[in-house]
Amino acid sequence: MTRGTGRTVIEIKNLHVAFDGREVISGVDLAVSRGQTLVLMGKNGSGKTVILKCIAGLNDEYSGEIMVGDTGLSSGTKDRPHLAYVFQKGGLFDSMNVFDNVAFGLRRMGMPEDEVARRVEQSLARVGLKGNEGKLPSELSGGMQKRVGLARAVCADPDIILYDDPAAGLDPVLSDSIADLMLEIRDSLKTTSIVVTHDLKVAEKIADTVALLYEGRIVFSGSGRDFFSRENAYARQFIDGDILGPIDIM
Repeated sequence: MTRGTGRTVIEIKNLHVAFDGREVISGVDLAVSRGQTLVLMGKNGSGKTVILKCIAGLNDEYSGEIMVGDTGLSSGTKDRPHLAYVFQKGGLFDSMNVFDNVAFGLRRMGMPEDEVARRVEQSLARVGLKGNEGKLPSELSGGMQKRVGLARAVCADPDIILYDDPAAGLDPVLSDSIADLMLEIRDSLKTTSIVVTHDLKVAEKIADTVALLYEGRIVFSGSGRDFFSRENAYARQFIDGDILGPIDIM
């Protein structure tokens, strides 16, 4: 069942992005309602992460309109609403221990150290990593590093979380546990989320809505249930991994 209040908190209109003269996003329109999870899928290189980075302000070389919350954000705008970004490989600082990695953003905000400590402890407990505060990223498994990235994202109680392939490189059991964590975060913090993933099981578990990208355009947009019903030709080929269909495999 599709969740959300009906109030749109992320809206993209006619987004175009080009690199070295080659257009990678060609007129994308997207809308995400408050409390919803939108899963963004597509082949490698289809522009999924590019869209996330435009929303987050990590790429401002685009045309079109991106609105987050009640604020229209044009290219170059620096004043962004409360938003967290979870990087594909955790995005941790190698020289910092777990505590300092999670605390990094809070300290940049000027938060008092006692409150930083409280939030870091709470966030690490939420992702099942309490007691690992003194470890370096190199001492953690890939799954644990992703959990630290999640803890860093949620410690400041964001309204919006952007996830860049959080299950990449994980075995099915760990992928499922990450999906459960994302659902728990959504439900407890009432976050609005956009998730880039190639993991169909994760997508089916967490998606309220799905958008499928192909050649820079959205070829399917609808509920998770409709996507996995396979009635759309693009969705069916993507899910089943068929050679034949509207998606060119080359």
